[in-house]
Amino acid sequence: MSGPAVVWSKYLASINEDPRTTKVECALVDHFCHEKEASDRLYRLAVDGIKRATAGSVLVCKHYDEPILEPGDLSILTNFDETECCVIRTVRSTIKKFSEINEEDAFIEGEGDRSLAYWRQAHLAFFRDEFAELGLEFSEDIEVVFEEFRVEYVEAW
Repeated sequence: MSGPAVVWSKYLASINEDPRTTKVECALVDHFCHEKEASDRLYRLAVDGIKRATAGSVLVCKHYDEPILEPGDLSILTNFDETECCVIRTVRSTIKKFSEINEEDAFIEGEGDRSLAYWRQAHLAFFRDEFAELGLEFSEDIEVVFEEFRVEYVEAW
């Protein structure tokens, strides 16, 4: 098991980049969700190639000064405890209203039974809780960034 810095160095070596002189940048180190069990499950879905997208609130990204990733951006995805990590590349970022997420988006996000009904149920609860923690009011008109990604590097355990 390795942390994000070690995995990033190994990723750079795998693409013949010297960590000391490279211009390749890591945009973000993060995990899915705020709860360990869910975070670890979603990490595993991403590593297994089932989860190929994620959705986050544009307003919350701005609140925490987190970047909205663009196609080509590299980041490190971790499990909750950062004991497992992989490098992912953003393929596409689309900003749309929560209410505009469709069946294809839900399927690509890869959670539960991959249906829009499951996506809406899980994300309504998540966004309502996240907004409440910040003293904000959730509505289905909020903007979400729907980020599609692919796993570029996973350290062999």
